Amino acid sequence: MFCLVYRSIQNPAIGQTEILSLLEQAKKFNRANDITGCLLSYNNEFVQYIEGSKRDIETLFENIKQDWRHSEVDVLISGHINHREFETWTMAYENFKGPNSRLEYLKLLVSSYFENSDAYTYLNPATKKFWVVVKTLLATQAVEKFK
Repeated sequence: MFCLVYRSIQNPAIGQTEILSLLEQAKKFNRANDITGCLLSYNNEFVQYIEGSKRDIETLFENIKQDWRHSEVDVLISGHINHREFETWTMAYENFKGPNSRLEYLKLLVSSYFENSDAYTYLNPATKKFWVVVKTLLATQAVEKFK
């Protein structure tokens, strides 16, 4: 099993319709290729965690780098993992735009990840725990999981 985390700048022309389209495409591709993961949108940036076979993840990442909805796509973490973190989600998603009191803790957690992404550039217990906490908070907050 292999995982990759990347960060990118959202194209300013992207609206909610385009993001929903992106998620539908991701779900379909991921389901067909046994890929799972989570996409977070925060302050006009994306951070995404994807997991699956190394070959499939690398193919997907090449497609993401060419996608007009992203620019400045940078790998933060990649490496082998023992098990999936998002095993039942083809693509979990959260958009942190606007006020949302039920996600304040998750916003704080994600903002620290974006602001200190250099601290998360290799697989270690802290980076793994970050994604475990994200998964737990998304699940317990009844956020649309895009299964």
